[in-house]
Amino acid sequence: MTFNLNELASEGANDLVETLPNKLKNSIHGIGTDIASVERMKLAIDRSGKAFLDRVFSKVEQQYANDSEIPFQRFAACWAMKEAAVKALGTGFRYNISFQDLELIKNEHGQPSINARGKFRELMDEKELTQCFVSISHDASYAIATVLIL
Repeated sequence: MTFNLNELASEGANDLVETLPNKLKNSIHGIGTDIASVERMKLAIDRSGKAFLDRVFSKVEQQYANDSEIPFQRFAACWAMKEAAVKALGTGFRYNISFQDLELIKNEHGQPSINARGKFRELMDEKELTQCFVSISHDASYAIATVLIL
């Protein structure tokens, strides 16, 4: 399927969704994107230290960030993933979803994925959602994540 960018610019998102094949249209639950400031993450960690890290990030995420020369970029990327995921689910951090319910993990090739657990996983199961896909990127100033939930 191809899209004319001029037509898309004039159409709303709902109109775009209606042009998708039914199989695809009915499989996407939500898409979320978040951007996080690396400097704000550094300030939060400097101010609150281990208490903040343990409340927000799993041990795996902390190791992923701390084993790097760019830990604050990686912490910001993990934060952005968590925010993007709750946007894609459509809940935000309501319904007792915690930061610890979402863990950024990577496979042997470095591809990121989400280890969904706790209340986040319960809500996915209730909605019969089976997959989360994530893309992350970061530079010296910002980290961004996009999450697609099927």
